Amino acid sequence: MQIIEALDFTDIGTFIRSFILLFLIVFLRYIFISGAYHWVFLVIYRKRLRQRILSEQNPKGIQIKRELLLSAYSAIIFSLMGMLLLILRQKGYTQIYSDINDYPLWYIPVSILLYLVLHDAYYYWLHRWMHKSKVIRHFHMEHHKSVDTTVFTSFSFHPVESFLQALIIPLLLLIIPMCVIAIMITLTLMTISAIINHAGVEIYPSKKNSSLFRKYIIGATHHDYHHRNSKKHFGLYFTFWDRLMKTEL
Repeated sequence: MQIIEALDFTDIGTFIRSFILLFLIVFLRYIFISGAYHWVFLVIYRKRLRQRILSEQNPKGIQIKRELLLSAYSAIIFSLMGMLLLILRQKGYTQIYSDINDYPLWYIPVSILLYLVLHDAYYYWLHRWMHKSKVIRHFHMEHHKSVDTTVFTSFSFHPVESFLQALIIPLLLLIIPMCVIAIMITLTLMTISAIINHAGVEIYPSKKNSSLFRKYIIGATHHDYHHRNSKKHFGLYFTFWDRLMKTEL
């Protein structure tokens, strides 16, 4: 973190090199995690999980290419937002801290949960608005072209939507104190959650003693329904807002 803070982002060369490096980290990490998830759950354990696969339709190559292209655009937007966050951090505007001892250790999981709850609230209302706005709905429909979703649908957004989704990250970090470690964990959870919800296979437990988990945590089945009926299920991580606003099936 000290090396990053020492960089002069006002120098165009430094900014471009840093942006390219950040883009490669964001995009390649996404490709690796998505590919690994698909390989494990839809190739290696496909027969064992056959009853949990949500659609027998195999998306064609043209859909995968479109999703990868849109995902690359999204990675560009996310990386630009990451650069903005680094600049804000350098100028002392964010609540990011690097010394793990600045706050009690128990605060790290608390800050992660707080971030996810606030992010979920932001996304729910943004998502509902994107389905109602005549202007934004046009952009959001790029994501909904994938009815039978894949692991690569998870970042497959129009750049306008990617910007609206990424905007919340620096905004929350202006007000929520978060350790760098907590931020890394949160970003990883965000990526994995998006992949789980779009992979087309339900991996969450279905036994009776796991019903509360499935009731409040959004998984593949919950979000797959949204891609087939866009009037329900607008949440991101939790079902709280869907239940409160009667948009839960």
